[in-house]
Amino acid sequence: MLVGLQTENRSSYDVEESLQELAHLARTANVVVSALETQIRPKPHPAYFIGSGKAKEIAKLAQREDANIIIFDDNLTPSQDRNLSKITKKRIIDRSQLILDIFAQHAQTRQSKLQVELAQLQYNLSRLKGQWTHLSRIEGGIGFRGPGEKQLEIDRRRINDRITHLKSKLVGIEQINETKRKGRKELFSASLVGYTNAGKSTVLNRLTSSHLYTADQLFATLETTTRAKTLETKERIVISDTIGFIRKIPPYLIASFHATLQEVVYSDLLLHVVDISHPKLYEYMDTVIQTLKGIHANHKDMILIFNKIDLLSRNQYLFMKKKLRIDYPDSLFVSARTGEYFDEIEQAISKVLANSKKCITLKVPNNEQKFISYLFDNAEILEKRYNNDSVRLCVKIPLEKYTKNFSLFRRFEIRTKRMAKRKFELQ
Repeated sequence: MLVGLQTENRSSYDVEESLQELAHLARTANVVVSALETQIRPKPHPAYFIGSGKAKEIAKLAQREDANIIIFDDNLTPSQDRNLSKITKKRIIDRSQLILDIFAQHAQTRQSKLQVELAQLQYNLSRLKGQWTHLSRIEGGIGFRGPGEKQLEIDRRRINDRITHLKSKLVGIEQINETKRKGRKELFSASLVGYTNAGKSTVLNRLTSSHLYTADQLFATLETTTRAKTLETKERIVISDTIGFIRKIPPYLIASFHATLQEVVYSDLLLHVVDISHPKLYEYMDTVIQTLKGIHANHKDMILIFNKIDLLSRNQYLFMKKKLRIDYPDSLFVSARTGEYFDEIEQAISKVLANSKKCITLKVPNNEQKFISYLFDNAEILEKRYNNDSVRLCVKIPLEKYTKNFSLFRRFEIRTKRMAKRKFELQ
C-alpha cells in the first residue's frame, strides 16, 4: 500500500503524480501495489506523519487488502516509523528506503555495491535507537561488544567504523577512475544526464552502437559506462552513461555516489536527455538542474535532447516541439528507439567541439622550445613548416589552454589578412 500526504503547499495533482512515480519505484522493486491512499493536512503530524485517525484507517485497509508493507512517499523520522509500525502492525518503509532497496537490487559492480552499502549505513545511523533489526541486512565485518558500553553506543561505533572503511575503499576506486580519466584527457568527453528512465542508456547505445542493458525501470543504470565514438569530422570522443536523477533524492545518497558522479563533473559537455512524453517534464528538468548544482556541474556546456518523440502522435509532437523551442531554441528532438533525427545529436556535438577549440597560426622562434613542446603536447597540429630560425604552426588548441597562455599565443600569432583567410578555411 502506498501513502501520500497533501500539505498546504502541494496540489492534489502533485501528490497524485508523485504517488504514480512511487508506484513505478515499487514495481521496479518487485512490489505489487494493492492500493494508494492520500490525506490532506496543513503539515505532517510530528508523531505519525499522517493523522493518528488516518493511520488507524490505513491499518484496517491494509488488513483488508492483505498488504504486508506500507510505503510512504516522503521520508519519515525514526519516531514516525516506530509509531506507524505499532499502530498498523505492518512493515513501514519510506521513499528513501525503497530507493535504497532498488539500488541494492541493481548494483552489479564492486563500486556500486560499496556505494549502496555506504548509503544504507548512513540512512540507518539516524535510526539506531530501538531499531537494530534494520541493520541485520547489512553485510560486512562489524565488531564485538566492548565492555561497559551501552548498546546504542556500540551500534553507532560499529557503523561509523564500517562507514570509514567503505569511504576508504571508495577513495581508492575514485583514484583508479581518475587515472583512467587522465589516460583519455586528450579526448573530448560528454556525459549523458537526466531524470531516471529518460532513455539515456538507449541514447548511448544508438550513438555508439553499444548493447547496454535497458529497461522500462527506474535506476536500471547505477554504474557509469563510457564508450568511444568517432565523429564524421574524424574526431574521437568519449561518451558516458550515468546514474539517473529523481525527486526527493536524499543528500547522503548523492554523497555516497560521489565517485560515480565525478564523470559528470569532469565532462566537457553534458547531454541532458528528457522524456518529452512525460507530463511532468518541466519538473523533471528542474530536478536534474538542481542535482547538477549540488555537484557543481551546472555551469558546463549542455545540449538538451528531448527523447521518446515516437511515443507522441504527429500533432502532439509538432505542438510540443513548437512550445519547447520557444524556451529552448537549440534543443533537439529525437527517438532513441527508432533513431529518428539522431544525426542531429552528432552534428550538435561536433559544433560544440569546434567552438571549444581555437584555430591559430603561429611563428615561434626555435629557441622557444618549451612553448613548442607545449603546443605539440596540447594542441592539434594542422600544419607545420620549419624555417632557419623559427617554426610556423597552424594549430587547434582548447580555449582553456589558449586562455591560460594567452600572452604567448598573442606574442607569436601571425595576423596577416592572408593567414586570417587560411585560418578560416582550416576551421
